[in-house]
Amino acid sequence: MVWMRALLYGVPAALLLFLVAAFLNATRVTATKANEMANGSTVEPSNLNPILSADSAASEVQSVIFNGLLKYDQNLEITGDLAKSWSMRQTTTFFAPTPADALAVAAKLESLRDRWAAWSLQSVRTDGLAILLDLTLPGLDTSREIFETLQTDNLDKLHIVRVGVKSSARESLDLFLQTAPSAPFIVRRWIDTSSAFELTVQGDPAPLVSDLKTYYASQPSLEATVETGEMLDFLAEPEVTFLLQPNVRWHDGEPFTSRDAAFTFRSLIDETVGSPRKSDFELVSKVETPDDLTFRVTYRKPFSPALGSWMIPLIPAHILEGKPAAWWAEHFNRSPIGTGPFKFDEWRVNEYVRVVRNPGFFRGSPWLESIVFRVLPDQLALRLAFETRQVDFWSADPWAVGTVQKDPRFTVFSYPSASYSYVGWNLRRPLFQDQRVRQALAQAVNVPGMIKYILYGNGVQSTGPFTPQLWFFNPNVEPFPYDPVAAGKLLDEAGWVRGPDGIRVRDGKRFSFTLITSSASETRRDIATLVQDNLRAIGVEVVVETYEWVVFVTKFVSKGNFDACVLGWTVPPDYDLFQVWHSSQSNPDQLNMVAYNNPKVDQWLSQIRQEFRREEIIRIAGEIQSTIYADQPYLFLYVPQATAVMWNEAYRICRPGPDGTWIDEPVEITKAGWSYWSDYFYRPEHPPAVLATGKVIRREARTP
Repeated sequence: MVWMRALLYGVPAALLLFLVAAFLNATRVTATKANEMANGSTVEPSNLNPILSADSAASEVQSVIFNGLLKYDQNLEITGDLAKSWSMRQTTTFFAPTPADALAVAAKLESLRDRWAAWSLQSVRTDGLAILLDLTLPGLDTSREIFETLQTDNLDKLHIVRVGVKSSARESLDLFLQTAPSAPFIVRRWIDTSSAFELTVQGDPAPLVSDLKTYYASQPSLEATVETGEMLDFLAEPEVTFLLQPNVRWHDGEPFTSRDAAFTFRSLIDETVGSPRKSDFELVSKVETPDDLTFRVTYRKPFSPALGSWMIPLIPAHILEGKPAAWWAEHFNRSPIGTGPFKFDEWRVNEYVRVVRNPGFFRGSPWLESIVFRVLPDQLALRLAFETRQVDFWSADPWAVGTVQKDPRFTVFSYPSASYSYVGWNLRRPLFQDQRVRQALAQAVNVPGMIKYILYGNGVQSTGPFTPQLWFFNPNVEPFPYDPVAAGKLLDEAGWVRGPDGIRVRDGKRFSFTLITSSASETRRDIATLVQDNLRAIGVEVVVETYEWVVFVTKFVSKGNFDACVLGWTVPPDYDLFQVWHSSQSNPDQLNMVAYNNPKVDQWLSQIRQEFRREEIIRIAGEIQSTIYADQPYLFLYVPQATAVMWNEAYRICRPGPDGTWIDEPVEITKAGWSYWSDYFYRPEHPPAVLATGKVIRREARTP
């Protein structure tokens, strides 16, 4: 019996001692890493190449390793990053039938100099048949007004001719132009993709179309298609010139130059790279590098999100140029080289990614020695890691918000999140192609109950792809109510009637599908279970499957290989949703993974990209939001209230102030979030040396 007592009492005691030892060891490890910030997440980055990844876990790590030309400041205004300044202008070009007509148009514009200031017109010159106007502000409205003023001057129209080929578009175009009698009338050439190009022709496009068809008929192996597309009154080509920061170096010591910006652009549009961010750069007609510190971008039409697109982190030409994608995957995507305040140090799969201080950072070395991004298996492990101070910040579970807000040990940051959760219906599946079905599913799921019981009231119902704090959000879009009876009627109308076992059937097919999500997110697993229960009540069978995050994204979501998925988007303060909702963006590894296709929305998505007027952006964004919400390609669920928790006085901020001073203050929320100043975070037990100087302004509360 002695051995029995030893077994009964000894094993639990040993286990207890093990747990105590583990706790003490964890505390010791924390102490030895006193100048390291520890962040936690339940998902692992897909990779750390910023032009390839699209997940928030990767973005969090990349944000301290890389820089873009521009960034948002703490008030969400655009400011310089790798670019110290920038300027915008536009060349608008009209075309006349003869050089004499062009000179006459220019003379008329000279006679209207009293209107130049209102038009933001700086100069006018001619070049053969072309009349070139230099404008200080990009956009279509002013150019259209000038064109209408000149209507009596017999200006020519322009036509775009699009050619699709199976071989190299650039090579095919070069071969055609060697023999084309209509080539002199081509005023612009543009390679759209490796298998398509566009030619803009002055006047009647018929001769060019005839020449193209004749040429490709004589080259049957090329299998080309020739189409006449958009008609234009003029060319409006904006230009952005970036002046780069001097003395910026990559983490390996090589200088950062305009070559890197140009290389990043070429990589973004390279189909062999397959960047999901490509659509932000498809309107670029050329990039130029006049010198090492000047980078110029010309667009083939006005593109109002242009500045925001250049927040994309830049990648190093001296490392990646000329290397195949397989080399990138092996040597860079998991061990990147950037220009940011921290350098990549180590990645242990399913454990952590660590970055270390970059003493050569162009804005000055950060105070922290390192940051570790820990990967925890689930929310419970993340919470325990926070409570044992193994991670310094915790995105509190909704059920815990009330408790942590009352706990005097913690500093709590609560704010409306720039994100929403959704169930995405794969519209490639016949099951979800009827709008009535999607609207029925929206009314069958108890979203208000989800907010109450899953979020503990910390959120609002989503009404589309914009979140309420955005200035272009449409507040007039009403959410679908929770109404299972109305949902059942819609399914009846769509031909889905209940079968003998209660599951709806149409044409012999059961209404049954698989709903997938990430195993790491307890909240998303709860969403999937609630959706399953609610839809069962109206006769829809849902099978829930969960996968490890990287498998979930790379094998299923990115490939469009799913019926339905539970996911969420973090929404930047940007009205350009082309990448997520335009029908052209639904190929594998692109962001329209549900294959949404609405021609009206496609038109608005293209239109808003050319709009610079605030009131028109609000109007078009409102149309986009209301139409997408009515179409329900996603079952839009909720916008959560975000709550980040930090141990009191775990960190302070010492950031540059005016006139060479430093501002020492607590960590507080900004419009850009609580972590905006993380480059300047420090632990009070490791104060930066500048605090000992006489140039510090100490604040205990942020001044308004």
